[in-house]
Amino acid sequence: MTECTHQGEVSCTRPSSQQVRDLLRQAERLCSQRKQRFTELRRSVLGLICGGQRPLGAYALLDELRKQGRSAAPPTVYRALDFLQQQGLVHRLATNNTYIACAHPQRSHEGVFLVCNGCGCTQEIHSHDVLETLQGCAGEFRFRVEHAAVEISGLCQHCESAHE
Repeated sequence: MTECTHQGEVSCTRPSSQQVRDLLRQAERLCSQRKQRFTELRRSVLGLICGGQRPLGAYALLDELRKQGRSAAPPTVYRALDFLQQQGLVHRLATNNTYIACAHPQRSHEGVFLVCNGCGCTQEIHSHDVLETLQGCAGEFRFRVEHAAVEISGLCQHCESAHE
């Protein structure tokens, strides 16, 4: 039986500024412990992702940085995103090439995401059984999994109700 560690509905509320500050402090602490540089640009990009109501793509991040008066080129933003991914601070959603803040950056894990096709809201869930099953299936083909991310598309409760 698969168990989820999160219960409830997909939430698409914007985090409070205090929550964003807490996430940035946690990221700064983790980078310091790992002896990694948490530059001002990396901090800004993570802040935008953490403060977003929905996952953001690189060009949306670039636009937001420009609104803040920061000049950044696409390669610079992509390098910041690569760093944030390597540190486990964000996840990349392949289906729409966007980024979402990691719910548990303090520990290494693979992601399972519920992505609403209606509004784009995304929820990271943790289900060890799903990933364990996939690794077992891959093993049957003598395939070694190096990274796994499961993206499940559908409709959140709000969008489902709107379609009825």
